[in-house]
Amino acid sequence: ITLFRVVYDHNDDKALRLLRACRAALGPKGALLIAEPLSGEKSGDRVADAYFGFYLLAMGSGETRTPAEHGALLQQAGFGQVDVISTRMPMLVRLILARP
Repeated sequence: ITLFRVVYDHNDDKALRLLRACRAALGPKGALLIAEPLSGEKSGDRVADAYFGFYLLAMGSGETRTPAEHGALLQQAGFGQVDVISTRMPMLVRLILARP
C-alpha cells in the first residue's frame, strides 16, 4: 500500500485508524510506503516545517510528524519494522517503509 501525502492531513486519531486499516489489509509479507514531509530533526529542515505548518493551518487540519512520531503511530497500528528512507529532496518528502 502506498500513501502519498495522506497521513499528515489527519490528526493522530484519524491517522491511527487509517494505519490500522492499512495493516489489516496487508498480508504477512506486505508493506506500507508513506511519502510525505516529515518534521525536521536537522536545522535545515526548519523552512520546510514552517511551510508545511502554514499549509496545514490553511487546510484546517493535519500535522507534520517526526520520524519517531510516525514510528510510534505505526507500532500502535501493528507494524513491527519501520525504516525511514532518504530522498533527494528531504525538505519536500521523505519515505517511510513499514512492514508487519
